[in-house]
Amino acid sequence: MQKLLLLLFYCHLTAQVGIGTNVPNSDAMLDVVNPSKGVLLPRVSLQSTISSSPMSNHVEGMMVYNTSENGSGISRVFPGLYYNDGNNWIRFNPNTVKIGELKHSFATSDHNGWYLMNGRNTNTLSANAQANATALGFSSNLPDMADIFLKAKSGSEVLGSVGGNQSFSIAQNNLPNVNFSGSTNGSGIHNHNVDSYLGNENIGLLSTTALTLFITESVAKENATTASRTTQSEGNHTHTVSFNSGGTDTPVDNVPKYMATNIFIYLGY
Repeated sequence: MQKLLLLLFYCHLTAQVGIGTNVPNSDAMLDVVNPSKGVLLPRVSLQSTISSSPMSNHVEGMMVYNTSENGSGISRVFPGLYYNDGNNWIRFNPNTVKIGELKHSFATSDHNGWYLMNGRNTNTLSANAQANATALGFSSNLPDMADIFLKAKSGSEVLGSVGGNQSFSIAQNNLPNVNFSGSTNGSGIHNHNVDSYLGNENIGLLSTTALTLFITESVAKENATTASRTTQSEGNHTHTVSFNSGGTDTPVDNVPKYMATNIFIYLGY
């Protein structure tokens, strides 16, 4: 009789428990059924993600609702649901997507409520997606984001508008640091006018250095005089010029901020 009672007691302890149901799920130790009530987890005040307090130890699989904001840095805890992995408390983060969120992807077609922003007419979308697009301001077409960088909406800009330039001007310091040189064409015959102040003491010098420019008789006077003559037009010659670009080889910053991936918007199903 004692063995039978122990066996019956053991069976009672290991059987499934149902609350609100007489037939609990066979895979559940506890099956709670109620159309208007939920299960209230223990409410505790965690100190940090690395501290087991108020429990004495970390217990893998433990779940609680944290009611306080404690700790600092990456171990800080906030009000919400937490579970324990045996070493730390980990917060349950909802993995929800809101209407109008954008994402970059290597995908090429619509998927799971995400629609490729390729300029299509919104009447090609599902009724729900079309209504959500209209609510976001896209009543006729989705913006075409192919090869376009998105920027923040500010001031009087229209949401989803497309603009900008495909070219830009560089500054002098972006030029390469090089020297340019060249010569004029040598076939340009022309004259030079000369107007010089001369004295008797300069005759000897001028007779050897500028004999073609001046007539000796005009300066062979007791007092100084001014001689004005014009060179002969013969003598083709060139002029050379050399100058620096003024550049310092400063690189031009034109690096894209994002990868060239497809852009999708979430409009729901």
